[in-house]
Amino acid sequence: MKIVNLIPMGLLSVILFACTNETDQLNSIYNKSDTYFKKLGNSAGNGANPYDGIGQSYRNALLLYKAGVHTPDNYEDIVLLVHYLLGSMPPITGTATITQQQLLAACMTTPDIALEQVLQSPSLSEPAVTILSDFFDNFSHWASEPFGKAYSDIIAIENTTLNSATLSDDEQRIILAVTSITRYSLHHSCCEDTDWGKSVGNIIAALAGALESNQAAVEYPLITSIAGLEKIQL
Repeated sequence: MKIVNLIPMGLLSVILFACTNETDQLNSIYNKSDTYFKKLGNSAGNGANPYDGIGQSYRNALLLYKAGVHTPDNYEDIVLLVHYLLGSMPPITGTATITQQQLLAACMTTPDIALEQVLQSPSLSEPAVTILSDFFDNFSHWASEPFGKAYSDIIAIENTTLNSATLSDDEQRIILAVTSITRYSLHHSCCEDTDWGKSVGNIIAALAGALESNQAAVEYPLITSIAGLEKIQL
């Protein structure tokens, strides 16, 4: 499979901005009540974050992936697997698959450049970009320290976001989706037991997805996480 190191800005714009008005809430997977998930507890959660279910859904889908035997060979296989893991959710829609693949490949192979381009989204004001830039600057530090400290720092950012008078509702949604996925990704009891589980590329993919919809906020980092764990180049 050909490796795409960087996607053109025009293609990036198509995928990031096509679906920004979606307001899906992932209700079908927020409400999982299976005993398998109940026993995990919620020590990575934050009930004050109205989008905490996005991180839970990401964590739960990865646990299902780790609990099964899956052998995806390429991007298309991973997309189908993500659809399966998320149950009733439809597969990724809205833009060309090749554009999505290029975006996610850039998150994996050139995360710094991908982040810079994603942060150019017109959906983000300067205050939102500042919060997100600082957040990503701190990610490698959080990934190397005890989860309790990282958790406290991320909760503080969420509280600031929730109490902000300058951020729009959609900007709050985007930031809180990313912080939720980050908390669950860094949680020590999560199934992500390899270095790839703490890859900043996964969180950049979450941001790229959140700019589209809550659904894509879960799907995109699942694709990059599974690709990394399976050593599949997008």
